[in-house]
Amino acid sequence: MVGAPDTDILSAAMEIPRKRHTAGTATFLVKVKAHRGEPANEGADILADKAISGPNVGKEWCQRTNRAVFTWTKSCREAGKVPYQDRHSTFNNSVRDAIRIGAAENEVQKHEEKLTGA
Repeated sequence: MVGAPDTDILSAAMEIPRKRHTAGTATFLVKVKAHRGEPANEGADILADKAISGPNVGKEWCQRTNRAVFTWTKSCREAGKVPYQDRHSTFNNSVRDAIRIGAAENEVQKHEEKLTGA
């Protein structure tokens, strides 16, 4: 973690498993793919969004880092509607997928314009 911009956050997050290990308690970490319809994960995303928009958000979660932050619009299905939300993240799989989708949509649009002569 030397030199990582979020060392303070990662250190705090690692403290709980460290305490559990010291106490002899087994701890299992399970990778859950984001945005795949997992109810608990979707609920966690909603709670996280609410938490970071609240007035009591600590400064350490708001300070800029030296990493690039990407912004894209994503559809979010709720109660039969499809509202769109701006998403923000440092580079990860979601950003990569959004870039690929945007590039594919652009290519489709160019192809359609070529066919219609627009």
